Amino acid sequence: MSSEIQIKIGPVELTCRGEVDGEQLDHVLRSLRRQLPELMAAGERAATPSAAELLARSSARTHGDKAGVVAWWLENHCGRTEWRSGDIVDALTEAGEELPKNITDALNQKRDKGLFEVHDRRWKLTGEGRGWVKYSLLDKSDAE
Repeated sequence: MSSEIQIKIGPVELTCRGEVDGEQLDHVLRSLRRQLPELMAAGERAATPSAAELLARSSARTHGDKAGVVAWWLENHCGRTEWRSGDIVDALTEAGEELPKNITDALNQKRDKGLFEVHDRRWKLTGEGRGWVKYSLLDKSDAE
């Protein structure tokens, strides 16, 4: 019996046509099951932009705007709802961005506009801050 089997997992696609040997198919499927966690993790890494990529595609120009993009990245791509000012500095440094003389001043300016909030030196975006980053700073494809 001639068959066609098509398997697609993330970026990996396998198509087999012709006679299907049950034993070979079982071997291929067992191999895929063992590798599935690695394949899925690789696909997720490829789909997650770095802070540098988001910053490059954003309209952020000031240190406060860039801190907003990094905060959004930490929240949406790193699962962190709170962060310290040093986390912003680390991400900006890694992205090759110029650092402000005092990141806390840049954050406080945005806090005063209701875009960030801080408690016990732990910062986070407010609802208004999320909207500001998503709709004013990020490229539309990154904001989804």
